[in-house]
Parts: sequence; structure tokens; C-alpha cells
Amino acid sequence: MKTVTLNGEWLYRIGGAAQTSITVPFSRLPVGHSECTRSFDVASSAKRIFLKFDGVTYYAKVFLNGIELGEMLPYCEYKFEITSIARPLGNELRVELEDIDCAFGPSEGWENFGGIIRDVSMILCEEHYIKDVFFKTYQSNVSGSADIEVEISADASPNAAFNVTLSKNETSVCSYIQTRGETKRMTVQNVSLWSPDDPTLYSLSVELIEDGKTKDSYNCEVGFRFLTHDRHKFILNGEPLFLKGVCKHEMVGDSGHCPSVEQMEKDMRMIKDMGCNFVRLVHYPHSKKILEIADRIGLMVSEEPGLWWSDTANKEIAEGSKEVLRRTILRDRNHVSVAFWLCFNECRFTERFLIESAEICRKNDPTRMVSGANCMSNEETLLYYNKCGFDFYTMHPYSDTFARAQASAAILCDKPLLFTEWGGYHVYDNPHLLLDFMENMRGLYINASENGALAGAFFWFFAELNDFNRGRPACIDGVLREGLVNKYRKPTPIFNAFCQGLKLFDKKYAESTDLFWYERAEAFDEFTDYSPLAALKQDRFAEALERTRKEEAGKGTMRKRNIVHGPVLTDVPHLFDVPCVVTRDKATVFECGSAAREISVVGLTSLTNGYPLGNRYGEEVCKMKIVYESGSSRSFSLKNGIHFTTVFALNGSSRIDPLAEEAKRFALFGYEKNFEIYVMNRLDIKPDSAENILRVEFTSDSDRYLPLIYGVFAKK
Repeated sequence: MKTVTLNGEWLYRIGGAAQTSITVPFSRLPVGHSECTRSFDVASSAKRIFLKFDGVTYYAKVFLNGIELGEMLPYCEYKFEITSIARPLGNELRVELEDIDCAFGPSEGWENFGGIIRDVSMILCEEHYIKDVFFKTYQSNVSGSADIEVEISADASPNAAFNVTLSKNETSVCSYIQTRGETKRMTVQNVSLWSPDDPTLYSLSVELIEDGKTKDSYNCEVGFRFLTHDRHKFILNGEPLFLKGVCKHEMVGDSGHCPSVEQMEKDMRMIKDMGCNFVRLVHYPHSKKILEIADRIGLMVSEEPGLWWSDTANKEIAEGSKEVLRRTILRDRNHVSVAFWLCFNECRFTERFLIESAEICRKNDPTRMVSGANCMSNEETLLYYNKCGFDFYTMHPYSDTFARAQASAAILCDKPLLFTEWGGYHVYDNPHLLLDFMENMRGLYINASENGALAGAFFWFFAELNDFNRGRPACIDGVLREGLVNKYRKPTPIFNAFCQGLKLFDKKYAESTDLFWYERAEAFDEFTDYSPLAALKQDRFAEALERTRKEEAGKGTMRKRNIVHGPVLTDVPHLFDVPCVVTRDKATVFECGSAAREISVVGLTSLTNGYPLGNRYGEEVCKMKIVYESGSSRSFSLKNGIHFTTVFALNGSSRIDPLAEEAKRFALFGYEKNFEIYVMNRLDIKPDSAENILRVEFTSDSDRYLPLIYGVFAKK
């Protein structure tokens, strides 16, 4: 197979005007109807001849020597066989373009550009040739190996064979022969996995063999990477990974859809250097050259068919987008950087459209996840995403507070949730608010639960572009000013803050305790000669914390507490990270492992009604019973304000100082000093008995309090 470029100088005219010249590929502001023509010769003895268009905007008809070859939708590849039409000399190629009055293509949301936006070429083949190759990878049960299948579509004779070779650094790691219509599963040993941190690529070669001769060949770069998900998180190659990325349009400056390869490379490397591992290529298929860059430098990407607030009940729009999606999948499914397919962006979706779009993705690429970029209600999302079998939820929680994002995370929690857009004019020129959003998103990621979780987030958006139909505050002077860089790639005021925020999701930092802080009080420093008792813990803390959150939700804005983490510890020696909650139904028990005469209780705080924030001073909170080795026991009444306080050290806008008459302050701790500061107390008890203590039990007769105990200690 030989490829001959037809790029370069063409004749061009708008409407019925006189012809001028234009250089293909080109991208320009829409002009309505235009025509591009050129002549070419076929100086070849090839048995089969094809014309290939890599992309136009937004609709085209193609004619050769006066014969119509077919129609083209935007952005995607089309191939037309011209074997019986082409002449050795003087072939006349004409492309009629429409860039305004098209049912599918021109969209709101960004400035439109018409043209033959990508390469045009002539392909010269033998009689039989390879039509398509699909490289599939599967995880193997054998450590360090993976299985591959190579599906080959070819116009070939029944006795054709295909020589398949997979190489790494020019050394073959797997080679075999498969016949026409056959697909073999082969095992590759010692596989090097592709990831953003280590983008290892292999070379795939497929040769079509007939009568002992090579008739055609196919070559591409491929990789091994396994992206799946558990209930709340994406898993890459067996490890949880937060997808941290940006949304990127194709336009640079005013160039439309024809950025240079150098500019594509510069953009992608800039995004990578910022700390991203993902680029959402919005909202239409980009040049396939950017996929090659993403493969090579280690950036995951997603692709979509070109919709924005489109009505998918409109048959022409729905069918057009599904066809563009199908062709894009076939074009790009061998690129290891493609993480998943997005069927739409911010549309008035119909159930039928969602189901059929998902089916197109799964039929043409069963190896990848499928979803859609979405800003509909949480309830609609929950319903329709499950009806059509999407693999994960998406949401665009634009707001000046995190409440909308938090609500989505709480409702869309039975599979991963991805914010396919966030930011916008709310955070533009406000780096502090941007960082606040990122810190809250980190909390949803590391504290994933049924109360809320997040698997990734893509900032809207990387580089500003022209848009003349929104107005302030989003658009100023025809430019959508919500980007990290302007349309000429100069950083905006939020660029550095975003880069700083991305570090929150680095693996080392995401698993660290850097956000947790802990300040010891005097009673802690005295606490040197005590050993912890073993607890028969009751798993009630999550339920108690949820009750408190619900109670807080009913309060006024200024008095409502933002309880993200709750009063939990992180790696404080000898104390429980999650405290024991004393309840009515069953005693909370601490066992002595050795002889003990004196004990100390750490915690003695309540999630509800602790002094001075609730109920009266001196009211019983719970009972503590000390059981001795002889079987005798002694009970103590632990009281509000005397032994117990509230766990909260904040009330509205002010710090408070919760003090108990007989307990000592043990520590202050928390995760976010704007909202979460907690206290911990210590009570020393020396019973009037010469016997050794066997165990300590806590019980409650009331639901008014939720008493917390972080540990009980015996004096050595």
C-alpha cells in the first residue's frame, strides 16, 4: 500500500464567485457554500485506488470526474474507491462544502470553522489489501503476562494468511500466523504496562500473505493498560487512580481546526507538566495526530461526537452524531491513550439515543468503558445512565459553592462519578475558590463512601477560545474567558493555583496525612506511663456521624457545620482512628491485658448535645462500670460538663472552649480549620479497691448523646 498526499494548493470559491487558491488542509470562518477543486494524475499500476479524507467541517459532497462519490459528515475519516473512475492523467476532484446550513455539525458553545480541515490523500493498493486491524488486550491470570487478540478485516482470497508480529524496541516479543476469518488469543510474557508515569509502547505489524508473497501491511504503535473500576474509583493496572485532567478544544488562537503538530505537542506537554494525567478532547473528534502524541507522552484521553445542548430527538442530529462516533471509534480504538468513549456532551438526551449510542460503542470496541458528559439532574442521571448501561456517572457541578457537587456525589454513588467539567466563571480569577473546590474533591476521593465519592475531575477548560453568544460573566469581548491559559497559551491568574491543587491528588500526597493536624495539650504530655486496653469495638461511628450530618443540614447557613471528615484521627499512636460510640443496645467493652489499678479514659466528647452546646450541665451522658478480677464491680455516672463536653471546638464563626470540670483537655485536632476543629478530653480514675481491674464497660440509657471514646489506658 502506498499513500500519495493530495494536500497543497487547490482552487477555491465561495458560492458562485470566481476561483482563488487555498492551501489544503485549511480552516476558516464559515462562508456557507464553498467548493474546492484540484487535478491529479495516477502514475501507478496499482490494482485498487482510494481517495481518503481525514476530516471536513461540517458537511461535504465529493465528486471525481463529474461522478458523485459520496457525502461526508464532520471531523471523521472517509474513504472512497475510485479504481473504475480514475484516469492516468487529468483527474478532476471537486469537494462541495457546507458550513452553516447543516443539520449536524455547526454547534453553539464555540466559534465554528469550515473547511477541509485535515489531510487528503490517494491510497494505491494491490488487488487484495488490509481494511482494518483491531488490537485487543486482556489481563492474564499469570503474573507479568497478558493476552492479545488481533482482529483483521481484509479484502483477500480464502487462502490468505496474516503474519502478526508484536515488538518492543525492535525486538519481537510475539509472532504468529493466523488465517482469514480467524482470531487467535496469544500470551505475551513479561509485559511492560502503559501508564501516564511510564508510557511504554509496542510496535504491531500485520502482513497480508498470499501465495508466499506480502501483498499489504499494517503498522501501528500499541500498548498494554487495563483501566477498570470498582464501586467508587477507577483502577489503572490494578492501582486506584484519580483522573485529574482538563477539557481541551482543538483551536489555537484563531487557527480553527488546523493546529500544527508542533502546537499540539506543545499543548499536550504543557498539560502533562501541569500535573494532569488526562485530557478530555472536547466536544468533537480531534486530529488523530494528537492521539499519537498522547500515546507517546503518557496522557489518557476521551473522545466524543460533536454535540452541545443538542436535541437528540432530532433524527438528523442523532443519526449524524452516532455515525461520527462510530467512525471515530474505528479510527482510534488501537490507541492505548483512549480511556473511554463519551456519547454526548450536555444534551437533551432521549432514552433511545443513549441506548443506541452505548450499543455503537460496545459493538465497535467492547474493551473500553462508555458514558456521556452530562449536566442534567441527578435523578435523571441515576435513571437513564443505568437504563442504557453506562459504566460510570458524570456531572458538571458549576456553582460558587461545593454544595451542588456534594449533592451529586451523595446521589450518584453506586458506580464511579466523574466531574467531566467543573470550574467555569465561578472560579475564573479566583484562585482561592478554585483551590477550595479541589480540596473538597480530594476529600470525596480519599473518603469515598455511600455519603459521597469522586473518581476524577476535568477542569473547564485548558485554553480560552472565541464565543460570541454568551456574554458576561463567561464571555468578554467575544472570548470565553474561563481557561487556565488564554488562546495564545499565556497563563491566566488561576493557572498556578490549579497546578498547586493537582498535587493534592498525587499518589504520595493522596495517601498521606498532610491535611490532618493534631495539637497535643498538657494532659497528653503527662500521658507517658500508660498502656492501651484492648477494645471489643462496635462499628457504629459511621451511623452516628451520618445522624449528626442530617441534624446539621437543618440548621441555618451560618450555624450549619461542614462535616467532611468528622472527628476521626489519622495515625495517632495508641488511639483509635475511628472512636467507639457508646449506645444503648450493647456495652462498649475494654479488656485489661495485665494487672491494672488505675485507668485513664481518652475522648469523653459527644457528637450531639455535649456541654456547652446542648442539654443541661450535670445531666448523665453514660455509665462506666469497672469490673474486677473477683467479679465485683463499681459503676460511675459520667456527666455533661463534669466529665463530658461537645466534640466541636467551633460554633458558627467562632471558636469555643469546651471544658469539663473533672476532665482534662487532651488534644485539639482536625482536617480543615475553617470548618472542622475537634477536642478530646482525658479522665483519670483510681478506684477505691486493692483488686486488679479486669475490664471497663460503657453503656448509655439515652439517645440524646453520642459519646465518643478513643481509648482506655491502664497505668503501668
